[in-house]
Amino acid sequence: MFRKKHLVITAAITAAVAWTLSAIVFFVANIFFNNGDVLVRARKLIAENYVDPLTDEQIARMNDMAISAMVYSLGDPYSNYLNADALASYQEDKKEIYKGIGVSVNFNSEKEEMTVIAPYDNSPAQKAGILPGDIVKKVGDMAVTRDTYEAILEYIKAGEDDEIDFVIQRGEEDLAFTVRREEIRRQSVTHKMYDGGIGYIRVSEFIHNTKEDFQAAIDDLQSQNMQALIIDLRNNPGGYADTVIDMTDSLLPEGVIAYLEDNQGRRQYFNSDENALEVPMAVLINQGTASASELLAGSLQAHGLATIIGEKSFGKAVGQSVYQLSPNTAIYLTSARYFTPKGECIDGVGIMPDIQVALSEDLMGKISLLSPEEDPQLAKALEVLGEEIAR
Repeated sequence: MFRKKHLVITAAITAAVAWTLSAIVFFVANIFFNNGDVLVRARKLIAENYVDPLTDEQIARMNDMAISAMVYSLGDPYSNYLNADALASYQEDKKEIYKGIGVSVNFNSEKEEMTVIAPYDNSPAQKAGILPGDIVKKVGDMAVTRDTYEAILEYIKAGEDDEIDFVIQRGEEDLAFTVRREEIRRQSVTHKMYDGGIGYIRVSEFIHNTKEDFQAAIDDLQSQNMQALIIDLRNNPGGYADTVIDMTDSLLPEGVIAYLEDNQGRRQYFNSDENALEVPMAVLINQGTASASELLAGSLQAHGLATIIGEKSFGKAVGQSVYQLSPNTAIYLTSARYFTPKGECIDGVGIMPDIQVALSEDLMGKISLLSPEEDPQLAKALEVLGEEIAR
């Protein structure tokens, strides 16, 4: 009786142990295969069972395509997988002297559309007549698709041709342009003084030296007894967030400049100190005003410190971070949204100007060259600030 009972108990314990072990195996397998490691398994299965041994090149291409597909599946036009060539190109883009055509673009992989955000001031693209909002359909003999996008960028930056042919869709019309590749020296700030003590600063993008050049421009204008200031952000595609935060800080009194929010709802606030530029201001924007330039315009508008004049901005209020995967690959991933001091996110919406003034398409690419008589948006800013000074 005792022996039988003992055997029953032993059997029960054995069954419990077996069940526990199988549960652990299932649990571990479930974690392993359902948390992304199924990709590792797929890669292993292919490597071990494909009819031919995989070469290093095939393995690298398989990894590139798998990671690229994961990022593409997000449906985010600003997130990209940077393979070795793309990462090298990204790092090349950060240089402030390079050879190219001088244009900022955005590629929507779902629509397979390359859209011009803005041509840089005095760039070959601007001189050729390319405008913000233009959709690039063809470059050379390559139609713009998901498969050709990176090759097109490489051709523009490092191709053998000094002149590049473009087919651009503008509205319902397809237009042909030929743009010459040149050495581009990125100069982001220019300034001048208009009659009546109205200073003017044009910021074409936010790069490393923009903050210092912007402050130098303000100092020079103040030495000329500046009474009001126009900040021209038209066709400004954005740039470094820390640069624009520091610049906005120099303009605002104490308060919130903007804040970032990540996927956990965590917020990072950027605050201004008490030092401020105490003159009336106007900010010029258009559909080429994007990202960091919208942050500056939106913050000044939210604080009621500037009159926003022009046309609705592009509508990009998300920030990207580069996450290194290997020494020569990375993911350029949208990691946060930014909000104005009033808690508004203008992503996909844009900033609506306080005073709407249109500028004809044929003049949009010549903004830095126009006089107030030719530029109704600039003329309106001079009028508004002139009235404020007179009060």
